[in-house]
Amino acid sequence: QYDPPGNYRISNVRYPNRYVCMSGNKEFVANDAGNIIQVIVTDQVQHLVNLFDTVTSVYIGVDKEDNKVKGYPAPRVLQLSSDDGRNLSEIHAKDENNVWVLNDDGNWTYIVLEPAPDSNKKYWSSKMWNKYSKFKETRSSS
Repeated sequence: QYDPPGNYRISNVRYPNRYVCMSGNKEFVANDAGNIIQVIVTDQVQHLVNLFDTVTSVYIGVDKEDNKVKGYPAPRVLQLSSDDGRNLSEIHAKDENNVWVLNDDGNWTYIVLEPAPDSNKKYWSSKMWNKYSKFKETRSSS
């Protein structure tokens, strides 16, 4: 079972203080603050989701030509996968092998698409956001 629908801050596992955030050019980066991302489950069996950046009001998708994660006005289907079927998620376009990767710990580092590397820089975790309480640590599992 993956995280339920809701609002999250999504962070990289290798660089846990780097959260998903949109830059000024509609490309997504990881920085120390991060945006609140709404997870909309579209198919629970295949682990398909739409990710909506609540701060910038854009849907998150992938540009396969530029190998970048970008903002779009309409929903884009993304898929959550896990090597062990239980914990940390890889994020990618449906049925695609290139996954979101964060290559270094620099603030405002671009999130790029690459074949899944043999390291935890391909994994993402989430913290559920509740406006009435602090962030609650969650982990994806199936």
